[in-house]
Amino acid sequence: MCAEIKSIKDLLEQISNTSNKVFIVGHNEPDFDSIGSAIGLQSLCTALGKEAYIIINDLDITLEPGVKKIKEKSWLANNIINMAAYENIKDNDSSLIITDTNKLFMTCMKDNIDDFQRIIVVDHHQTTEDTIPQALPYIREKSSSASEIVTQVLTEAKVKCSQDVYTYLLAGIILDTKRFQKNTTPKTHECARILRSKGAAVDYINELFLEDFDTDKRINDLVFNGTEFHLYEPTMFEGCTVSITLNRNKPETIYRKEDIAKAADKMLKYKVDATFALGYVNETAVSISARSKSGIDVGKIMAKLGGGGNSQNAGTRIENTELAEIENLLKDNLVHGIPKSEEVASSNEETPKQLVKV
Repeated sequence: MCAEIKSIKDLLEQISNTSNKVFIVGHNEPDFDSIGSAIGLQSLCTALGKEAYIIINDLDITLEPGVKKIKEKSWLANNIINMAAYENIKDNDSSLIITDTNKLFMTCMKDNIDDFQRIIVVDHHQTTEDTIPQALPYIREKSSSASEIVTQVLTEAKVKCSQDVYTYLLAGIILDTKRFQKNTTPKTHECARILRSKGAAVDYINELFLEDFDTDKRINDLVFNGTEFHLYEPTMFEGCTVSITLNRNKPETIYRKEDIAKAADKMLKYKVDATFALGYVNETAVSISARSKSGIDVGKIMAKLGGGGNSQNAGTRIENTELAEIENLLKDNLVHGIPKSEEVASSNEETPKQLVKV
């Protein structure tokens, strides 16, 4: 038995051995991968005879429109609950599955971890010192998304799901691969093929990804009016260009976390090796989204700032610190060395970098 199939079987055994009541939670302000993988895991738990609930405690007004559209599906009404409902139905023998993150502080369950007898993490982001220590981990950093992992688990378990579940899982893969432009492996494409063969509705996914004009205008204004480019010049290797985007005219402007992520994504269209977008997501918290299309490991950079992710897609959230101070903190971390991804680091020796603004 290959290691991959064995690890999937181990995960299935872990879920099968959980208590009858299972709660599933993704990161705060869920995206398509978070909610898609959660719905897939809920279907898996139900097939294994478990009473399973997805917890989303964010206000609807803060959700990405496409995520809100999924959440409002009538067949999910009894499956998705908030923390108040959780408090009413929890018991002393519940299990928790955390998906699309391995950091407890990024979930709404950060103050309730002691409620659970068993905790399972299903994720594709890099581990750090903040990774949940008491969890049973199923973390595969080379996977494109949590939705890819859940698709493999459902396939191995031969669980039949509704067309909607396959659609949401494919949406999660499409989101985290930027429509298969990055973070993909042959396994990613195989999972997408399986989901399409089972009826995943591509036209519906395209509708979920449609942009709202006013939101897109805000993101474009942020990108074109608030971006600076910096050249980090290694002593032995070709220089790396990094962009840093924030609202420099009205730094107090509050954005949705997804808007900041889209700004970082948009900057990848230009001649940069890595992008960072920053902005307030409420009166006291700043979110950073980081993206890379070369050897720069943005997951390690974000880990230094209390967050994480993988080498190409990462982020963090910082409380009670001014935006300008956070930008300087980010620059300081970049000056002290841009970590390379494993593939690049294996062939190149790490060297110091010096910042040159361009």
